[in-house]
Amino acid sequence: MRFVRGLISLVLWIIAIPLLLVALARVLPFDNVVPLPQLVAFTPWATLATLPLLIVALFSRRWVLTSLLGLSFAGFLFWMVPFFMPPETSTAADPDDAGTLRVMTVNALYGRADAETVVGLVESQNVEVLAVQELTPDFERALADAGLDELLSHSFTVPAEDTPAGSGLWSTTELTDVEQMSGTTFAMPSALVDVGGTDVRVTVVHPYPPMPEDVTTWRTELVELTEKVHGDETPQILAGDFNAGYDHATFRDLLGSRFVDATREWGAGPTVTWPEGSRVPALFALDHVVVEKDMPVSDVVSMQVPGTDHRALVATVVVE
Repeated sequence: MRFVRGLISLVLWIIAIPLLLVALARVLPFDNVVPLPQLVAFTPWATLATLPLLIVALFSRRWVLTSLLGLSFAGFLFWMVPFFMPPETSTAADPDDAGTLRVMTVNALYGRADAETVVGLVESQNVEVLAVQELTPDFERALADAGLDELLSHSFTVPAEDTPAGSGLWSTTELTDVEQMSGTTFAMPSALVDVGGTDVRVTVVHPYPPMPEDVTTWRTELVELTEKVHGDETPQILAGDFNAGYDHATFRDLLGSRFVDATREWGAGPTVTWPEGSRVPALFALDHVVVEKDMPVSDVVSMQVPGTDHRALVATVVVE
């Protein structure tokens, strides 16, 4: 009997240790050390897994394990509950209002995304600004052939052949004061967009991913982006594949006290966007629309696009 109890304890601890490590990674104020950025991405799923294990540990009277899992679960709830708290006014904003902007971002996976689907979403979702990552010359032409220029007639693109480095920005209105952030692995173009008389800088975001062999580049590029956007007093919207979720400390540093994540503000739960289109379901929220704290958001949704491993993310942003 003692052997059986010992075996059960061993199994419970083996299952619990990864969950406890995720909680530890989430509570730390930094994530630039392997495997912290990889572990912390599992926070939403660790929340779901911790509860049944906590119940088993409690009823089997394993008090040390129960205490550790209880603390972890309390932390998970504290971090996750805001994703399910809609704003006081949760009705969709009127997309026809001159002071609103319907924004869409999609990672095209080396330009392999289905261009007709992307353009179809732009039309059906009344998208006014489109941010594309991993833009290739061929995909840019495919978007034009599918009619994108008829819907969004203004663009600033930095395509790249056979690499994920390209990005592009399209808009229904003129793009002014265009910029390309220097020193980044992947292109991050930006421009001013007139929204109901207010100039808003829209930036296409795509930092280097947090690969185990090179986490430094990922963090460096996000830190440089953070310094750039916080140093600009112009109202801003950031859209793209951040290669980070809300649980990453570096992403939260980027938000600071000025910006918010549209998905979290909308309060309909985490919007997972990657990986898509494979036997593995989408698990992580890497794609975001980030807005100023005083810009309400509504109707934040993710949508499948054939040919790419990312879901498109669409959000309505109220500027005025």
